[in-house]
Amino acid sequence: MAENETRSPFEPYPYRAVEVTHHRRFTIEEGELTIPGGTVPYTICHMRPFVCVLPVLDAKTPDARLMLVRQWRYAVSSWQLEPPAGGIEEGEDPEDAALRELREESGLLVDEIVSLGWTYPSAGSTDERAWLFCARCTKSVERELDLGEQIECVTVSRKRMEKLLYSCGSGYAHAVSQVAWMRMLGQGILDDWMPWR
Repeated sequence: MAENETRSPFEPYPYRAVEVTHHRRFTIEEGELTIPGGTVPYTICHMRPFVCVLPVLDAKTPDARLMLVRQWRYAVSSWQLEPPAGGIEEGEDPEDAALRELREESGLLVDEIVSLGWTYPSAGSTDERAWLFCARCTKSVERELDLGEQIECVTVSRKRMEKLLYSCGSGYAHAVSQVAWMRMLGQGILDDWMPWR
């Protein structure tokens, strides 16, 4: 991306934090922007970074498929189908977090893992950063779900995954997986691991 694609002719308005509230998983910062003529309120949600992994089973075969997880998401009151994902612990390397979350949620062990970089999923309200990975997996072990987690593992074909990603109004969770999917495609990993069928 060219530098001028991320720059703006405008200067950002000065921001000042006014009040900070700490919660178990995040911190809410109430602040204000100084604009011409006064100030306006602004809220930032500080969250720890997380990983999102697209695991491919039986890669490079006609039976290649993705492993997704289905779980109830209380914030949207619905079951969501999404890639294994979870928070990065303090001092933990993103790749180690990806391996841990994959094992805990799906029971999958990794033969090869590829970093797809990171992205801000919702920069308008939070500084949360998502680290993206894809992984080739062939073995499984006992899952290690966190207290309160109800997770069902589901496998989907490339065709089904693309339908989930590109169908309007599907409510598909983890939009960051769309970024990961496109990066896999751009790097040739997707066509190598999951021949179209």
